[in-house]
Amino acid sequence: MYRIFLLDIDNTLLDFDAAEEQSFKKMIQSYDLEYREEMLAQYKQMNRHLWDLLEQGKIGRDELLNTRFSQFFGLYDVEISGEEAEGRYRKYLGNSSQLMPNTKETLVRLKEMGKQLYSASNGVYSTQIQRLEQAGLLHLFDGMFISEKVGYEKPSLQFFQYCFKNIPNLEKGKTIMVGDSISSDIQGAVNAGIDSCLFCPSDPPLLSGATHTIQNLSELLNF
Repeated sequence: MYRIFLLDIDNTLLDFDAAEEQSFKKMIQSYDLEYREEMLAQYKQMNRHLWDLLEQGKIGRDELLNTRFSQFFGLYDVEISGEEAEGRYRKYLGNSSQLMPNTKETLVRLKEMGKQLYSASNGVYSTQIQRLEQAGLLHLFDGMFISEKVGYEKPSLQFFQYCFKNIPNLEKGKTIMVGDSISSDIQGAVNAGIDSCLFCPSDPPLLSGATHTIQNLSELLNF
């Protein structure tokens, strides 16, 4: 049915939750601070709010990346350079490449079936490329659409218009967006007028707006 797959990266192909926890812990400890589990929950809540603002166009990428850790450390009355902390975190994150179940096998099989595979990710270009390369996935892609290079974030129509302009022989009716986020991946596909697939390993929501819902990436082989 589908020939062109736009694939989200974090928590779709790569286990971002595991990478985030590991990298965040190392970053905290690099400041000689005692890491406590509640710190991660506090950071994730703050970080999610900032990403929501970014997706809504209310703040810029630099503001998000260069202030999120200074805001977090402020909760503990610790003054640090947000930009420096981001650099440390980014270094640790770039070395984290845990895969979601059945990722590589599924992508290899899709390529063997003649499918075109493109990343479609909100993130920092160099970090995402490094993680995909370390995971042994980079060579499987026909192109990379990462928001830092695209200049727009999902779910904006402009992000997907950029993708469409750079995909040879594009057929929107044979293109699908696959990801774990309703607000960026599924809504982005709706905005762009293409089909979507929500990847939800746990119990999927009753209403997501997605064309399809899967709990295992291997189900993409049926598309």
